[in-house]
Amino acid sequence: MIKFLAIITGLGILAIIFARRYLMNKQDGGKFFLGRKDALRHFYNFFEREPLEITVDEMIPDASAIDPKKIAAADSLAKRADIYLERGDMKNCEKSLIKSIALNPASMETYCKLGLFYLKKEQFGKAEAIYRKIITTVADDPVYFSNLGLALYQQKKLNEAKQFYMRAIELDNSRAGRLFSLGQIHFELNERDAALEHFLRALELEPENENIREMVEKVKSISL
Repeated sequence: MIKFLAIITGLGILAIIFARRYLMNKQDGGKFFLGRKDALRHFYNFFEREPLEITVDEMIPDASAIDPKKIAAADSLAKRADIYLERGDMKNCEKSLIKSIALNPASMETYCKLGLFYLKKEQFGKAEAIYRKIITTVADDPVYFSNLGLALYQQKKLNEAKQFYMRAIELDNSRAGRLFSLGQIHFELNERDAALEHFLRALELEPENENIREMVEKVKSISL
């Protein structure tokens, strides 16, 4: 009898989830699908919230909420990380930056250092996570969008990388490197007209750059 009631209760919960997801997708105009794995995942996480938008936890907090003593200790660790980096001690550099952020999660400078560290170490998944957090808080700096685009590109997430490079160029279109990178993504996605457009714009900014010139000629020869 107890097992029977448990099964009925479980089915009831799944029915509620099914109806809720259906209505949400219908309102958003999206496609609705609830496979077996999805149903089980929602069953076991039924009492956990699923945020539909960015939450405060995903943002870098304001420094006023951090204990000044922790900020001082975090700054000391960040400076120590710079010393480790100069010595080539990457392991302790990373550890110091992570500990610094744990003490002072409001330090944008330390997040940026860690993001660049992961890019240089070619740990692109970790770099992606850092820059996603940064752009959640700062949405008007082209460098962060460009760096996130690079991290995504290196993981072959081309469509996502394209969007972030486009955003970086919207904010600042004076860097030939960004235009070239976006052109490269368009090229790899077989979007040749868009690729040529961005390579030509990059060439206007750096007319002596042979790498850019070669890509312009390459795209033109393929298009013929």
